Amino acid sequence: MIDPILLMIEVIKENTPNSKWVNAPLESFRQVANTNRGDIGEEFIVRLLTEVSIPVEKSANRMQEWDLTIQGKRYEVKTASEDTSGMFQFNHIRLDRKYDRLLCLGIRPDEILFNLWRKWEVAEGKAGTLVRMAEGQSITFKLTKKPQDMRPINVLPSIVSETAE
Repeated sequence: MIDPILLMIEVIKENTPNSKWVNAPLESFRQVANTNRGDIGEEFIVRLLTEVSIPVEKSANRMQEWDLTIQGKRYEVKTASEDTSGMFQFNHIRLDRKYDRLLCLGIRPDEILFNLWRKWEVAEGKAGTLVRMAEGQSITFKLTKKPQDMRPINVLPSIVSETAE
């Protein structure tokens, strides 16, 4: 009799498309549960900006209406991995919260991208089209971005400094 586990592994392999994430430098990010990706993104931003002496601090708790304070501005941070179509889906964007800027962090298999907008730019569609997360509600939205609409992570410190006003 065939080993059922080995049979299942064989069937899974035959029915699993090749992933651009396999053996990529940031492959482990795809293994993290969605609920933890936001925490990873926030901590990454804190450490990156701290490394270049830009003042940044995490919100005291999850109940606050923003994630980070960077140079005195309140930032909402959304983190997403690149999907199979090559896009980023930044979920649960809320316009009813008291933040100044939206920072979207996009993780590709071998690259980290970002973009940021003032809250009013997000509300007026200048960041892109917001789509409701669920039919009939108008609280949380999704923002879809192409990699070419994002910036390389190495310019984040200078962009944050330029937009500190």
